[in-house]
Amino acid sequence: MERGVIEKVSFLCIIIVCAIIVGTVVVYAVDLRRYYSSRDPTYEEALQFTRLDQTDKNRYNQSYTCISFAGDFVNNALNKGYRCGYVIIEFPETGHAIVCFNTSDKGLIFVEPQNDELVTLPTGQQFSITWRIVSEFPSLLVLSLIILPSLMIATLPATSIYRRKRSM
Repeated sequence: MERGVIEKVSFLCIIIVCAIIVGTVVVYAVDLRRYYSSRDPTYEEALQFTRLDQTDKNRYNQSYTCISFAGDFVNNALNKGYRCGYVIIEFPETGHAIVCFNTSDKGLIFVEPQNDELVTLPTGQQFSITWRIVSEFPSLLVLSLIILPSLMIATLPATSIYRRKRSM
């Protein structure tokens, strides 16, 4: 390979990495805007959304579990402009994922996204709520801002070794 080819390939790698970083940041910003423009629904709006949402039509299997149902339901609610919480219920041997709305007129309600039923948690039941800010994009951002530039930097020693061998 000629020296000019290596420099062109390195420059192309830099452009690709920069495009991935910029794209990831833009998508992350759009997702943040979606969250911050969402609001707590009224009790009736939450019930209506739950009835119309199609997440409960999915089939439970090894790859589509309660976590998938809850995640899809939360994303669908955010897409409709409603803030929706992701709830993990803790049991001694396992856990279960459902969702919740903090309705503006009747407070917190829990929904089982697998069948659209309202759930009442027993007193003392351990659970945690995540008011999801963004979806999977933080991990993509980490990938873009740390791993890809590191890979690009790792190619530089290979380029110098190649150049040294060519000059001998």
